[in-house]
Amino acid sequence: MERKPTRKEKAAETKRKIFETAVRLIKESGYNNVTISEICKAAGVAKGSFYVHYNSKEDIVRDSYYTDMSEYIHRNYTAFLDAHSNVSYNERIIYFMNLELEFAEYAGYEITCLAYTLNLGTCIPGPSEHLTKREFTKNLYDAIQKNSDKNISKLSSNEIFHYFESVIRGIMATWCFSNNSFSIVEQGKKYVPLAVYSIYTK
Repeated sequence: MERKPTRKEKAAETKRKIFETAVRLIKESGYNNVTISEICKAAGVAKGSFYVHYNSKEDIVRDSYYTDMSEYIHRNYTAFLDAHSNVSYNERIIYFMNLELEFAEYAGYEITCLAYTLNLGTCIPGPSEHLTKREFTKNLYDAIQKNSDKNISKLSSNEIFHYFESVIRGIMATWCFSNNSFSIVEQGKKYVPLAVYSIYTK
């Protein structure tokens, strides 16, 4: 007998459907040209369901780099480790970092730029919850700590984590400032290994 999805699983699926539909419509028509009603209609969900998960269209953008990015990375990183159980920590770190850039491409240039603007705006009054809300980066920090025997730098695990996160944020920011003039994923494939192997031996 086929197992019925739980209420929690149904809610997660509805939220994913709303987010993916919003991303698609925003990519097609632009953020300012898409309404909540259009998102709900295209996703096949009631407007009330939208407000269970998001308070506004702005919330989709703000949440995209926390909850939605976390789910995207968790799903893909777990699948990667399941398929490559003996992969080195160097490769785990490189794959994880590139997943962050893949999410940016998936979410799209406009949402990524807007997410930067909205989430940076919350840092001004402070205190910022940015780092604590990005729980998925615990996987990156864990891989960094377990790779300490290959560390050829004088940096601590915490400093390496900030360095790697700065590399990713820098690539994303340059992508935004350059008006999507290059492939963020292809750029990541070149730059991320350079950053990782500046810290670790192969």
